[in-house]
Amino acid sequence: MTEKYLLLMGLGHVLGDFYFQTERIAQKKEKAFSGVLVHCFEYLCAVVVTILPVMSSRMLLLAVGMAVMHFLIDAGKFELLQKKIIKKSGRVFIADQLLHLLSVFMMAYIMYKMNFVIVPLKIVKDIFSAFGMEGKAAVKWILVILILHKPANILIQSLLSGYKPRTERNNLIVIDNQAGRQIGTLERMIMLMFLAVNQYAALGLVLTAKSIARYDRITKEEKFAEYYLLGTLLSTACVVLLKVLILTN
Repeated sequence: MTEKYLLLMGLGHVLGDFYFQTERIAQKKEKAFSGVLVHCFEYLCAVVVTILPVMSSRMLLLAVGMAVMHFLIDAGKFELLQKKIIKKSGRVFIADQLLHLLSVFMMAYIMYKMNFVIVPLKIVKDIFSAFGMEGKAAVKWILVILILHKPANILIQSLLSGYKPRTERNNLIVIDNQAGRQIGTLERMIMLMFLAVNQYAALGLVLTAKSIARYDRITKEEKFAEYYLLGTLLSTACVVLLKVLILTN
């Protein structure tokens, strides 16, 4: 039963913190407290959208609780940034997400202790029945796909921020992050499909195709080769971990 709570709350968090949040609000919440308030309202809307298929008065209270906990974490981070106790970095992002993940587990535990019953609306049941789908499995796939796109891109970029190779002039190499992120997303999606059908050997094809595009730089620049390999391994690890932790029954 706890698994259902975690899936529901996890999906709400991913939507609220990564997809409902606009780039403008993401920048504003680091400079003005009003940005934190707007983001938390967006977060509340995302959680409400997530629980619509199982909507009830108790679930609505749960959504408000999620938003309040999210606000407390983001407000605390805002104060620390403003007082320059911490500064924006990949480590801060990871610590922030770990705290939010802890809050998701806490809310799932509260739901468990209060014996929350998740009952899908009749129309939702009918839709799943019409397509021969099982609700929990569908939520798992939606959650994994969403994580492998925007959250995984940001996480990998944060982890690699201290490993970017430098040119002889000591300037950071200019990388087309948008193209790189799209390639990374497609790479992880294809890997996920191969893992889902147990075609593990086919993963090598994905990595080979990606390496061909960077072959010249990989062979000539040792630092870039190490940076590229680290990014590829992190991307692969994200897919494997999500497959094992969420999709494997």
